[in-house]
Amino acid sequence: MSFCFSPFKSTTGYPLERKVIDRSGRLGSLYDASTDNIIDRRSCRRSARKTPKKQFICLLFSGDQSRQVSSVLRNIGYDPAIRLSIGLRMVTTSGISRVIDYNQSIDDNTRFLYYCFKATKEKLNITARKADKLVPLPLSQTNATHMITNILWGIEFLCIIQIPTNQSTNVIDQLLQYICNQLKNNRNPIQFNKNDLHLIHQLNNITVFGSEMCVGGHNSSILNILNRIQDWQRDDNFHEPLLYTMQPLRWLYSGPEFSTIRFNRNITNTAEAFRVDTRISYISKMLNDFGDTLHNLPTNFSSRTLNTRLKDAQQKYRFLLDSQDDLKERLGRALVDVHRERARLSILDNILNDQRYECLRKSELDAFRENILRRLMNKFLLIEKLKADGIENILASDLCQNPETSATIDDIDAILNHRYSHQNVSIILWYSSDRLLRDQEDTWKEIYQELKLERQRAVPRAHLVYVDFSFFGQMLETFSVVRLPLVGRPTTQEYPIAVKKTDRPTHSTPRSPPTKARSHSEPPIPSSKQSKSAKSSPPSTQKRAETPLPTSKRKLTETSSPISKRKQTGTPLQTRKKQVVVEKPPLEPIIPPPLPSPKGSPVEINVLLLGETGVGKSTFINAFVNYLKFDTLQQAEQGEPIVLIPVSFLVTVGDRFDEIIVNFGDVDSNEDHAHQGQSVTQQCKSYVFDLNNRFRLRLIDTPGIGDTRGFNQDAKNIDHILNYINSLPHLNAICLLLKPNASRLNVFFRSCVQQLITYLTPEGYNNILFCFTNARETFYAPGDTGPLLRRMLNDEHLNAIPFKKENTFCFDSESFRYLAARKSRIDFDEYQKQEYFNSWNISVKESMRLLNFIQRCEQYRLEEWLSPRKAALDIAMLALPLMETLRLIIYNAKLAEAKSIANQVVLNSNPIAIDLCTRCAQTNIVELGPFWYMQYRPPVLRTDTSQHRHCPTDGKHFFIESIVTYELIGLPAGLKVEQWQSSFRNFLFKCDRLVHYLRQQKLPVQNDPFQAILERFLEEEQEISQIRNIDSTANRRLCEVLNSIKRIRQENSQQLFVANENLSIYELYQIIDELTAIQTVKKQVDIIKTSRQLKMVENELIIPANLIKKRLFV
Repeated sequence: MSFCFSPFKSTTGYPLERKVIDRSGRLGSLYDASTDNIIDRRSCRRSARKTPKKQFICLLFSGDQSRQVSSVLRNIGYDPAIRLSIGLRMVTTSGISRVIDYNQSIDDNTRFLYYCFKATKEKLNITARKADKLVPLPLSQTNATHMITNILWGIEFLCIIQIPTNQSTNVIDQLLQYICNQLKNNRNPIQFNKNDLHLIHQLNNITVFGSEMCVGGHNSSILNILNRIQDWQRDDNFHEPLLYTMQPLRWLYSGPEFSTIRFNRNITNTAEAFRVDTRISYISKMLNDFGDTLHNLPTNFSSRTLNTRLKDAQQKYRFLLDSQDDLKERLGRALVDVHRERARLSILDNILNDQRYECLRKSELDAFRENILRRLMNKFLLIEKLKADGIENILASDLCQNPETSATIDDIDAILNHRYSHQNVSIILWYSSDRLLRDQEDTWKEIYQELKLERQRAVPRAHLVYVDFSFFGQMLETFSVVRLPLVGRPTTQEYPIAVKKTDRPTHSTPRSPPTKARSHSEPPIPSSKQSKSAKSSPPSTQKRAETPLPTSKRKLTETSSPISKRKQTGTPLQTRKKQVVVEKPPLEPIIPPPLPSPKGSPVEINVLLLGETGVGKSTFINAFVNYLKFDTLQQAEQGEPIVLIPVSFLVTVGDRFDEIIVNFGDVDSNEDHAHQGQSVTQQCKSYVFDLNNRFRLRLIDTPGIGDTRGFNQDAKNIDHILNYINSLPHLNAICLLLKPNASRLNVFFRSCVQQLITYLTPEGYNNILFCFTNARETFYAPGDTGPLLRRMLNDEHLNAIPFKKENTFCFDSESFRYLAARKSRIDFDEYQKQEYFNSWNISVKESMRLLNFIQRCEQYRLEEWLSPRKAALDIAMLALPLMETLRLIIYNAKLAEAKSIANQVVLNSNPIAIDLCTRCAQTNIVELGPFWYMQYRPPVLRTDTSQHRHCPTDGKHFFIESIVTYELIGLPAGLKVEQWQSSFRNFLFKCDRLVHYLRQQKLPVQNDPFQAILERFLEEEQEISQIRNIDSTANRRLCEVLNSIKRIRQENSQQLFVANENLSIYELYQIIDELTAIQTVKKQVDIIKTSRQLKMVENELIIPANLIKKRLFV
């Protein structure tokens, strides 16, 4: 089809308007309207300016009008085209468009307040075919379709307000409508009475999006914004582009190169575009909700069955996210082609209906939410309810260790009877399931109340156990209550329920009705085969006899390892076998032969891997686990290699040395291959797998030392590594990874070894071993690095660290790279193949030798040994709890001075599972009686949760490992409640004794971890004092005390210097123990330890036992 240019055609001659996403555009800048990106940021100064007639816009609408973020953008003037570009992630969002990342729920209690001030309109006086007189032609062929000819300048912001459930929505709506009317009429500053201010302060869940010059962080105070609007209006430095008006290049220029530029502006108003916008918005909202649900679920259930289902749900969620990204990418490319008239509009529907995105259809997403996530959440809430009422919860499926073996409800009877046979209280077992709870909720509630009452009345009090058959192979037909009294015969009470036939699973065996008084303590019939009947013994009037556990191919769940809250990984869905129970006629209860007693937990072997950046720690881990799985490289090529960590490397092939990049494994946010010279691994991560039923190996991958980002980054990495292992109970080995052909040892690596040695005591030196990677070229020997390493140990007087054949191991990780290349269908010649085959065989033998050596090493128990570097870590962890406690003392002292005898400030602390510091955390100004304080909280946006990695290590901000809040309670004020051992000055003096010790040790760490915190406290008070319309009198008194601390600490430092106090490590820990024993400090320290455990769990991967061979250490 041919196109004739006409300036009167709507597709070429009419201006195009777009809400601004990229604010760098100026008059004359070139714009690609098919992707909504600025192509050429040129600028033309020959423009006309005028003031818009209507300058002030303010809109107020509620969540019931805009349940989806896309609707919010539509309500404030974003046209369908720009909404599609935002929804498909074709643009980098900024300002108000970042609302697309808002991940809180939008409901009837949500309000949106939008404000826009139009300052000036800027216009480029340009006519058709004569643009080159004002704006030069593009220097080269361009992807642009339009030129910016008009710009509307001003400010705008969008406040999303979540009304607290304890507040009246009508009252809040009246206040917000008042604010909206005042802004529409430019009545600034807005006058508020005391009630208005009180209501505004109650609105503590507000997220603000808008001009970065004005709003700044998303947690800006709405009161602060309202008070500054007038200043922003007057100062054009705060004004930013709000709306671009553009003309097509084919209309502006007459050259033949512009006549071929096509752009169809009408497609965004079509039904196809509407379907894309609606579908993408729905998918994004659903996946955000899924993420919130998974976030609110526990990271680890006490139930194996629930853990498996949780991991399956997480795996499915990750798959949905990947599918969503792929769908958006394809739709984005197709939309560009349609805009440029290279493809028909129907391509959008074809992509939406593609079978590969079936998982994103409404029916599939609804099913995942209802059948998987909601069921998990309901189960979690039920478990919490039972726990709160002191009722033990057991999943019947957890009692069957082997899910492939069909077990009956009678098997569970026998197991439970044996489990509770030694109890010295009566036992009540309540058999129930989710299906029975759903279908017979009233009956369930009646039984619940009856059994709670029965338990309370029993003398002695009975133990109530809820036995859940929700995920069990055999369907439970009715509620049953089994009573196991201390004296007398066990009885079973059933609750007759009409079961719908449609509710019966296809592969489920109904349980035969049990007898009203079935004995659960009868001995099994001795037989090699299971008997089809059980003989009864006479009723016993004595105490319950012990019954052997039933035998089968199942085993009871083993107790967890020392780190019990381990993140579990389920078997992939496609490999897990379905459990099929063959239907059979009802039989008498079967009591199988006894099961052996459960064995103890596997011994955990913790191995730390350290090395320079680029030495190949991640590749070593990948290779190592495959050495365990495959004896030969031929087996690895024919099988499915394990890729724990994604790898990316360059390989040259052929006679012409062609370069090919090999990518092996899935993308991992913890692995950064994009920045040469920087450590690929960003954080410590554990890879855990069972060698057999006796030993569990944990390999700890760490960030590399010698990062190109400099010494500060190395110091940050070393602190992170030492803090990580400080949370472990023990270390079995520390592997120093080196390359065998080094000409010198990196100075940063030497520093790392020195810090490691100051952390360990000589008792841990025998746990250090040396692993050389890429050792094939040095004939599997340490090569040139060996003498350098020995010289370094001599120079640092570390001869006690053995460097011998028995603790030195040589590998060739290149054989794993060969495997990755072969899996990418890259061919090698026969000589190369043979070299790698031999290399693999040698590396497998070295792996076995390494494991045997580590297994023989005595555990280095971290909590038993004290060292200066460990003390520095413990003091750094104590720093913030101590300073928060110091501030708490001041709060209560000031309350006492004000004779506020009826109130006292208490401190609360909650764990967090992400890295956070005072630079990247969001803040709220919170009222606390006469005080105001700054409360830190994690980012609202999910996309910001890893931003701490980019924070500089400049010492101007400190790490946050718990969310601290303060609360005013009705108890007598004063310091007596806290039971302090000393006065305010004494407390501060103890802190300064810790600092004095650190200075004496001359460790490469921050000598005064308290200073940055105290300075930040003062900065917070300064920020609070600048907020208008709040009474900060009490804060000024607090600030006076904080300012005096600097002088007091100088006096303390001088006193300690003159006294020349020289504490031993044991005396130091006496002070640490005294401070940690303070209840407020202890509470914070415990929460920090919980936060660290949560982060360890997040950075832990459990390798399923069936992925590796179990032939080691047998």
